[in-house]
Amino acid sequence: MPLLRLLLLLLLLLNTHPAHSQKNVDSQHLLWLRYNLRVPLNETHALRQEVEERTYWFPWRQHQLISRTVVERKLGKGWNAGLGLTAFRQSLPHDPLVPVASVRNELRPMVEIAGYQAFSEKVGLHHRYWGELRYFEAPEGGFAFSNYRFRYRAELRYLPTTKLQVRAFEEILLNAGKQIALNVFDQNRYGASVQYFPTKRVGFELGYLNWFQQRPSGQEFYDRHIVRFTVHHQLPQKGA
Repeated sequence: MPLLRLLLLLLLLLNTHPAHSQKNVDSQHLLWLRYNLRVPLNETHALRQEVEERTYWFPWRQHQLISRTVVERKLGKGWNAGLGLTAFRQSLPHDPLVPVASVRNELRPMVEIAGYQAFSEKVGLHHRYWGELRYFEAPEGGFAFSNYRFRYRAELRYLPTTKLQVRAFEEILLNAGKQIALNVFDQNRYGASVQYFPTKRVGFELGYLNWFQQRPSGQEFYDRHIVRFTVHHQLPQKGA
């Protein structure tokens, strides 16, 4: 609990600081389309595969393409750990009014610990702690290490029925490393979504996400308004 209170206090400070110091804020609108697959391997392990297409839509232009693979292990008492790799492709510059001039590839090895804290049968709080290493494609070939990034997300979940779930979350992202000077605070994300599973294997999720990001200068920010649609797909465990 002391750690959680510290994180919430830090989140409050990060939310209030940019509002007083920001000099230049670019507001953008995006559409994210995601496919999220989960494959149980046995009683304790599962494979997660996620593919997401991110585009600007006022006007339309590709922004990012993401593929994330994670092997997950149950730890017990509602907690699990994951180890994975994200392949990230960005279309530059970060301006929907400018045609794509270049593409930057990135690899992110990552580790996560997540758990669910139930308050009742229908309400609970999901915690996710996430650490990743960022490697950007180098001009001479290969990938070069850039920085570390640490993330914490708190997500309130309400389940009015077995097929329907309402979620509201907030997440902070912090940078660390020798190349990080002015933007230790990377991002603050918050949003809400509605998730509906007509069957045990397939579900749909529609939500809104606000992505507020500090740029390397420390005085420039992105304020991104995002509509996200997700198809969730869970395969049955082999032999079950």
